[in-house]
Amino acid sequence: MTQNRFFATDETGIEYEFDQLCTGSSILLTLKKETIVNCKQLRILPELGKAQAGDEGYWILPRNLNMIGDIQTLFTKRADCDQIYGNPIMSWYGIKKKDFCCIVRIERNYKYKFECSVKNSVYTVTPLFDFTVNDKVYDDIRVEIVVLPINADYNDMAKAEREIRLKRGEIRTLKEKCVNPAVEYARKYPLIRIRMGWKPSPSPILHQTEATEPEMFVACDFKRVQDIADELKRQGVEGAELQLVGWNRSGHDGRFPQLFPSDPRLGGDEGLKETIEYVKKLGYRISTHTNTIDAYEIADTFSWDDIVVNRDGQYNQNGHYSGGYAYHVCLEQQWKNTLRDLPKLASFGENGLHFTDVISIVVPDDCHSPAHPSSTANGIIYAQKIIEYTNGLFGGFSSEGCMDFAMKYLDYALYTTFGYAFGKTERPLANRFLPIFEITYHGTLLYNPSSATVNYTAQPPKDRLEFIMRGGKPSMYFYSKFRTGNALNWMGENDLTCNSDEALCWSASKIKEALDEYAPLADKQFLYIARYDVVSDGIEVCTYEDGSRIIGNFSDKQATFEGKEIAPYGYIVV
Repeated sequence: MTQNRFFATDETGIEYEFDQLCTGSSILLTLKKETIVNCKQLRILPELGKAQAGDEGYWILPRNLNMIGDIQTLFTKRADCDQIYGNPIMSWYGIKKKDFCCIVRIERNYKYKFECSVKNSVYTVTPLFDFTVNDKVYDDIRVEIVVLPINADYNDMAKAEREIRLKRGEIRTLKEKCVNPAVEYARKYPLIRIRMGWKPSPSPILHQTEATEPEMFVACDFKRVQDIADELKRQGVEGAELQLVGWNRSGHDGRFPQLFPSDPRLGGDEGLKETIEYVKKLGYRISTHTNTIDAYEIADTFSWDDIVVNRDGQYNQNGHYSGGYAYHVCLEQQWKNTLRDLPKLASFGENGLHFTDVISIVVPDDCHSPAHPSSTANGIIYAQKIIEYTNGLFGGFSSEGCMDFAMKYLDYALYTTFGYAFGKTERPLANRFLPIFEITYHGTLLYNPSSATVNYTAQPPKDRLEFIMRGGKPSMYFYSKFRTGNALNWMGENDLTCNSDEALCWSASKIKEALDEYAPLADKQFLYIARYDVVSDGIEVCTYEDGSRIIGNFSDKQATFEGKEIAPYGYIVV
């Protein structure tokens, strides 16, 4: 590397030197908590990624939930601008310059943001730690710089991160996970989520009681789930996992953390048991959806003692859904609730990848309750405990997102991000969005690339092609659209329904279409992505470790690649 002085600056500009330990190709950096205990903010390694406009190279910055990929920032000439964002999915970023290349790995024991800017033709990137909002200073800041060969690129960065995490036992390969029959089945066949019932979302009643609770809309009762399974069988769908959403008391997000009794308007506990057995006898798998993060006052298991307390002493109210105001449960408290609630559900006999909502798509809350204080790092430990326990209890685990701390026992993620589902945010330093997450982690878990690719065979051509190019596993969804008023539905505008036999028939045909297209690609789930290249004129190439390639045409014109014709928004497999 061209420089060996590593430091951070606080809010007043004072510099703090990191302790250094060189271990061959890595440099371990530590900033002692005693040194920074009085700091309000810290910007770390401001010189490391600095570049002049016109220099060779780029940054790779990890996506957050509202991006369609990971950011590549080229050091081109541009007007002064900046961007700041938090909650990165992956806890590393990459720097590529003419004379060196590295990845910078940040231990996720604090919440932090990326602060990036161009001022007077000088590019600067720095992770920003703010100790006035979440955790106070309680631990060292630890960073690992992994030096790569000078000719390495972003594909090599992703490979380096994957190999480090595999070697350290932080993640596992999909081949290891597929020893579990439920995961191997999920690798081959689509997931079909069925939202059965829900109250208005967002609710007009913020603090619900049994006397004021709004009526639940029944979209699909347990008998109708059996009809869905029958129609899949009639249309020749060889395999599928049906996942019941909103089967619990008062439907989806209705009374969490309360689960039972299964809502009587859907058929009650007996209807749930009967449906589980019915689906299994047809040769399909079945699972259910629960939630360990959100809690609603109407639940018979609700306790203020479980709720996260913010630094200002207020309860953490985060979200407004069918159950009214949602309060976040401290994950240390949720551990005991998980042990209390999930064994009963497991006894009903589901045999798919049980789905626990939210837990893998957010960075855990720091909690300042005197009775159960919990740091970000401690929250991650309990999130991992809950995920591992649930995986073992049900024989497989799925959740909403792909935060990198959750991935060791995460078998499937509903989507890696929301993408632009909640509206496009301008990222002035993004020359392009690349699938760096997918290059890093394909072959270690199953995932759907973004919420826009749910029901991918019913979605616009660009979203459908993105699903294929980024190595997705099909997620099909009955009643993905459920929000009321002007609230956004984040899984696209094209939905599956079963409100009539004709609608059910059409929906099953889109599932059959997905299975038929996906089946020849399913074995690629075992493979790492060796590289992903943006070629020209809308052509992108995904190359797997066995040398096979998928070439996609992200344009509305016919294209030719190596003598082969590719239709607009089409692809070929070589």
